[in-house]
Amino acid sequence: MTEHRSGLTPAVVRRLRRPFPPATLRWKLQTRPQEGTDPFATVVVYVDVRTVAAHLDDVVPGQWSTEYVLPPVTVGWPAVECRLTVCGVTRSDVGTVEPGARPGSDTKDLYSDALKRAAVQYGVGAFLYRFPQVQARVERAGATWFVTREAHSELAVLTRAVLAGNAALPRFQALRVRGYRPHGVADVTAPGDVPPAIGEVRARSLAAHLQGALTGSAWADAAGETYATYVLGVNVERLADLSEAEAGRVYRAARQEAREMPGPATGGMQVV
Repeated sequence: MTEHRSGLTPAVVRRLRRPFPPATLRWKLQTRPQEGTDPFATVVVYVDVRTVAAHLDDVVPGQWSTEYVLPPVTVGWPAVECRLTVCGVTRSDVGTVEPGARPGSDTKDLYSDALKRAAVQYGVGAFLYRFPQVQARVERAGATWFVTREAHSELAVLTRAVLAGNAALPRFQALRVRGYRPHGVADVTAPGDVPPAIGEVRARSLAAHLQGALTGSAWADAAGETYATYVLGVNVERLADLSEAEAGRVYRAARQEAREMPGPATGGMQVV
């Protein structure tokens, strides 16, 4: 990376890092809902490469340029390196694309990804890392899944709240949100980095078991999520979001609670 700092002043950097208007942000489906569960799917926020280019034109008109080269090392998917020069400073990053993900668009998507990644080296679009992990209610038309109208409206509310740096997010009906950190990098994990959740059906079964086992204990009037928070030591908003291992820990703790209660009653849970 070669840098000539003549024109890349702190004032310019602050303008480059400015969030884009909410209307320029887009959301796309990243996963499909699991069979037999509520129709929720992971969605991610993104900006079009033309928005990034327009932002550079607005902040540093005539003072930025790109060069695309093959990276010295490539592993897996096709890749191209974008060398982005802004005000005499050159920084680079590599774009990749999944072959065949969008038939006929591989090359364009590859160059677009490279430019957007290189622009982040100057803070352009860095605000996107504030956004939490989001699941939105979806519906299917034929073989294609779409975000529902209600979820779209709530995504707009979420977008404005995150860009404003609100200390807390509102409650949503058609969205599930986790990992929000105002003015910081969201605590977000990529699909596959965490075990799958148990889902709504098994969560209802777990809640019923907890209610039966905890009857007569100090946790009798507590919600299942409250008890799970106590057992796991992390905030649990929905039992359905627990992993298999986490649900097992909560279940075994409730069984132990039932064993330690006086009298023959076990709250309807089989204790062995």
